[in-house]
Amino acid sequence: MPLFLQVIQYSGFISTEVSNLVLLWLIVTKSSSRFGSYKYIMMSYAVFSVVYGIVEILTQPVRFSRLKSLILKFQTTHIHGACMLMYVDSFLKYEKSIALVLVGLYCATFGLCVLLLATHFVYRFFAICRPQDMSYFQGTRLLRVYTIPISISILWYFAVTILVAPTAVKHMYMKDAIRETYNEDTSRLSYLGILYFYKDESSGMQVISWPDFTFCAFACGVMQTCIITMIICGWKTYKKMESVEGSMSKKTKELNSQLFRTLVLQTLIPLCTMFAPVGSLIILPIFSIGVGKFANIPCLYAGFYPALDALVVIFMIRDFRNTVLCRKAESKPLSSITPVAQLSSNYVSGD
Repeated sequence: MPLFLQVIQYSGFISTEVSNLVLLWLIVTKSSSRFGSYKYIMMSYAVFSVVYGIVEILTQPVRFSRLKSLILKFQTTHIHGACMLMYVDSFLKYEKSIALVLVGLYCATFGLCVLLLATHFVYRFFAICRPQDMSYFQGTRLLRVYTIPISISILWYFAVTILVAPTAVKHMYMKDAIRETYNEDTSRLSYLGILYFYKDESSGMQVISWPDFTFCAFACGVMQTCIITMIICGWKTYKKMESVEGSMSKKTKELNSQLFRTLVLQTLIPLCTMFAPVGSLIILPIFSIGVGKFANIPCLYAGFYPALDALVVIFMIRDFRNTVLCRKAESKPLSSITPVAQLSSNYVSGD
């Protein structure tokens, strides 16, 4: 493979690791005395992004046939008829036991991405709207906020590797489409495939695959619940910040605004480029709407999102931005981050 294609192939991975390591350094050195417990929420997401990038690179292809196929072959997801199939196209793709674990982890980390963003909103909601309850998230008790995201992501892994695991029916259904498009034999690959219904050759009747519908309901349900949670918590947080605006100092208001705008952008970007497209890809086969290899495009966005997310934080928070751009910091630092009611030290407070 030409060198410039290798550079493009791994640019997402490199940018993800570098940007998130820079973000971790900024959080530790520039916010340790001012962000309170919220800095650990930010750090955990940066660490998750590094892990996400490693899983991503292990599922990426190791070859390209021609430049014009670059985008469409960056990941290998294909929709044909009532089936969506995803398989590992890296150097491990013929190692079935390993590849199945990798593609399962890839799906589970995607789910964890949605869940962690919702966790951010929930934490901010408690810090702003219910500061009297923030004592439940201090010290090691902060780990409580990760209980639900980690538990659901583990459940996502087992759901995707069990409910939509490879079967002989899926192999025969997608055999020709995968061979014609990617020149691969599905019998040699370890893949995950959603096949909603198919025709039984022996009886000639249409068969509904309930395990695949179950996974569809689970995945879409988790994403929808997280999005609704983010909208509700975000709206209530915004209204609360407006209602107490008069009691905040200028610096406190400014820091609150920076963090809120950052979180909104962190949500809107993946919502438009990942969550909505992936949800559509899961649902389209129900109506036998095949988009073929264009199903790979959301996977391309997913590969670059962790790096983009870190850049959003770096350039939306002023202290981080000034450090990266080597700008002179203000002589008087911003106030500490605690809840508005000043009942704890976990969010933005007054001076």
